[in-house]
Amino acid sequence: MNGRPLLIAAALLAAAPARAGDDMPVVQVVAAADAEWHSYRQAYKAASFFAPYVAKRPLIQAHLQIRPLAPEAPMEGLHIKLEGETTNLDIAVDMLGRATLPLLKQAFDEDAVLRLNRRKGYYQFSGRYSIRTRDDGVYPLSMLREACEQLISAQRASGYRLRLLGKECKGVKFIYAPGDANAAVQLRQADASRRIAAQPGLPFENRSMGSYQVVTVRLADWPAQAEAVPLPGLLGIGTVYE
Repeated sequence: MNGRPLLIAAALLAAAPARAGDDMPVVQVVAAADAEWHSYRQAYKAASFFAPYVAKRPLIQAHLQIRPLAPEAPMEGLHIKLEGETTNLDIAVDMLGRATLPLLKQAFDEDAVLRLNRRKGYYQFSGRYSIRTRDDGVYPLSMLREACEQLISAQRASGYRLRLLGKECKGVKFIYAPGDANAAVQLRQADASRRIAAQPGLPFENRSMGSYQVVTVRLADWPAQAEAVPLPGLLGIGTVYE
């Protein structure tokens, strides 16, 4: 799903954003006529198409994704409003630009609009597969390997087979906010423990999201019985294909 402008959802955003070199605003008020938008009906149909690929793979999830057209564009403060004749709903967007699309027949019938609190031409509506985070914060390496396999198989099945030809799951990425100086993951084994600090890097497989703090765990470097325990502040989990 990464890199292609398809809309997906799990059961499945004042002034314009500054260009590179300018101050980057966080909170913006944009007139409705000038805001970036997308058809809710199209998003709904896409959600219906992609939902089965997630339902059969319980370790992964799919979201509506807001992608910046320039990697340096800020992701803080993004917000979506669903607006129709009788529909008015706020949809939260996380620091990775992901949002959960509510599936509402009324909004579909009204052909409601998904409106981003940013001016046209700086962001686009797309979609994102990612590995589900766990409430207990503990990730056995065997589970992460299976999650990576589920994600790449979902991407292949939903239209990315040629793009992923010859690719294999090699690892996962624990993603933190760009300015998180404490971002790290603890790798635990029966007789040892190692802390891996995050480094600036790409959160997903393409460059559209810019740089975050990322801890890459290569699956071949650790036994299946090992556990990854990310420190607080985790935003999401991506994959490494080679």
